[in-house]
Amino acid sequence: MKFDVKGYGVDNLLKTLHVKKVKIYNLKFLDKNHIEFETDDKNRKKVRRYIANFDKKETLTNFKKLPNLILANLGIIIGVFVGIISFLFMSNFTWQIQVFGTKDLSVSEIISVLENNGIKKGKINLQTSKDIENILLNNYDMIAQVSVIRQGTAIIINLSEKLVYNQTEYAPITATHNGIITNINIITGTTNVKVGDYVNKGDILVLPFNINSNGTKISVMPLAEITATMYILGTCQMDKLETVLMRTGQTCVEYKYKIFNKNLFSGKNKNSFALFETSVYNENISGLVPLTREVIVYHELEQTTIQHDFDKEKQSLIEKSQKLAYQSLLTYDTMLDENTQVKIVGDTMFACTTLTVQGIIHG
Repeated sequence: MKFDVKGYGVDNLLKTLHVKKVKIYNLKFLDKNHIEFETDDKNRKKVRRYIANFDKKETLTNFKKLPNLILANLGIIIGVFVGIISFLFMSNFTWQIQVFGTKDLSVSEIISVLENNGIKKGKINLQTSKDIENILLNNYDMIAQVSVIRQGTAIIINLSEKLVYNQTEYAPITATHNGIITNINIITGTTNVKVGDYVNKGDILVLPFNINSNGTKISVMPLAEITATMYILGTCQMDKLETVLMRTGQTCVEYKYKIFNKNLFSGKNKNSFALFETSVYNENISGLVPLTREVIVYHELEQTTIQHDFDKEKQSLIEKSQKLAYQSLLTYDTMLDENTQVKIVGDTMFACTTLTVQGIIHG
């Protein structure tokens, strides 16, 4: 506590305080009848008693002001503190989910899908924007692009939908192979892909319509040249133990006689084979009349187990996978790479040949 004391006899006041063992600090003589000093809080009442007849003023020291200020405004401080904590807590909640860019998709359906994945209004949602984007892309094939922004307590979703192909008198242009689009040149039709997209065999590349200025679709025959880096696979496998059907050499023959291509009668031998395959051919019986017979040969089969030697037959499996890959390759401009990998898993050996080529990815 700080005291400012004026009046005659301030010297005697100081002596009295000393006798009464009142400790004072920071004593200042402002003039001969004016002093200023500080004392402990416990001596405040004593000092007040001895300076009752003086012109005086009391001031809290800085150290004392703060706790007294806190005590005086404790309710306000607690309220502000609770408000800040509540704000920080409530700001983690999601109170709005906004969806923009939908055409055929339903906003309520999108919000329902998010709710099924734990993203709801009125609760804390810890999923990142990327998590929400992946949920939508995994649930909707017709979403081309989506971006999610967490803005305060709102989740804002912007998306664009893929153009949907509706059957017309013209067929769309589709991919003949898997690949990555490198160039698009559209003459007529509407592109359904962009450069850099990965497409699978059969995916629609160009839709058979144009869209005029007012958004109306006009059916057209699509014409385009779309090139890509394509990946053509040839895969085959070989089991260590293979069960095959082989001919035993035993046969049984059946004849069907015909004249003018009409059946006359059949001459049959009894076929008692449990497993068999047939081969058929025709014979001319007479050169004078159109008399023929159809010969049906039944070949007996039996099951045989073949044990393959992977080391000896590895090369033949590789060649088979290469042959399959090249048979699937329709046309291309540049061969970029040919790679064959062989892998043994358990009792099965796999060979996969990948041809990487540059060329037109449609027929």
